[in-house]
Amino acid sequence: MTSRSSLLSHPVFILCLRVALGLVFILASIDKIQNPDEFAKAIANYRLLPYEFIHGIAIVLPWIEVVTGSLLLLGIWTRANALLTSAMLLVFIFAIGQALWRHLDISCGCFTAAPGADKMTRWTLYWDIIWLSWGILLLLFGRDVYSLFQILTKKRT
Repeated sequence: MTSRSSLLSHPVFILCLRVALGLVFILASIDKIQNPDEFAKAIANYRLLPYEFIHGIAIVLPWIEVVTGSLLLLGIWTRANALLTSAMLLVFIFAIGQALWRHLDISCGCFTAAPGADKMTRWTLYWDIIWLSWGILLLLFGRDVYSLFQILTKKRT
C-alpha cells in the first residue's frame, strides 16, 4: 500500500497529471472561445439552464478554462486551480450524466461546439471522471514542484 500511495504522490507523476490536465482544459477552450454562439447552442441542448444565462456562460466559461489550464500547465497555484478544475468537472459530470440518463442525443460541446460534432456517449462521462480523479490527486499532492512558481519563489543562495 505504501508503494502505491508513494507513486500517486510522486512529484514526477503529479507533474505529468498537472501538465496533462492543464492541456485538456486549454484544448477544450480553444473552439469555444472562437465560436461562442455554437457553444451557447451546445449548452442550451442540455436543457438545464434558463435561456438568460446561456450566452454569458458560453462567453465566460472557456476563458476560465484557458486561464485555469494555463496556470496548471505553469504550476502556478496548483492546488487552487486543481480545486477549480475539479469543481468544473463535477458540474460537467452532472450535466453529461443527466443528459445520458434522459437519452438526449446531443454533442457534449466539450472540445468542439461545431454542428454535427460527435455525439455524447458514456465514454464522455468516463473521461470526465478520469480527469476529476487527476484533479483530486493534484489537490491532495500538488505542491508546485517542477513549476514556474517554484522557480520564481526559490531562495537564491
